[in-house]
Amino acid sequence: MVKFFSPEFFTQIQDTLANDAKWQEGTKGLKTTVKLTSTGQANSSSYTLKVEDGKTTVSATEPAAQAEFSFEGAYETWARVAKGEVDFQSAVLKGLLKFKGSITKILVYKDRFMRIAEVMRSVPVEF
Repeated sequence: MVKFFSPEFFTQIQDTLANDAKWQEGTKGLKTTVKLTSTGQANSSSYTLKVEDGKTTVSATEPAAQAEFSFEGAYETWARVAKGEVDFQSAVLKGLLKFKGSITKILVYKDRFMRIAEVMRSVPVEF
């Protein structure tokens, strides 16, 4: 079992998405970056998902790094999303996760990006 929001956790996310036919089909022809940032820990951590024509790579990044879409929130909020205690979309709408990027464009990709939250919930982790 890996620690939540750790490099190993995001390696598993990357591997899961690489073998996920639904994700690969949904992101075919798509080129974007999504940054996920956890705050409130001893060390904040950020990871960028680079999506390019069905292939997704995940890497650790600086919190100030730029991405087309960015979601930032407290570690506790991310943990609640991962546990299924709060829906990803609800967390954004309630301001628990701060969103940066084009709201119009993210709505077009909404169903695809919700898959990331589903995959996050599927990885066995320790909090």
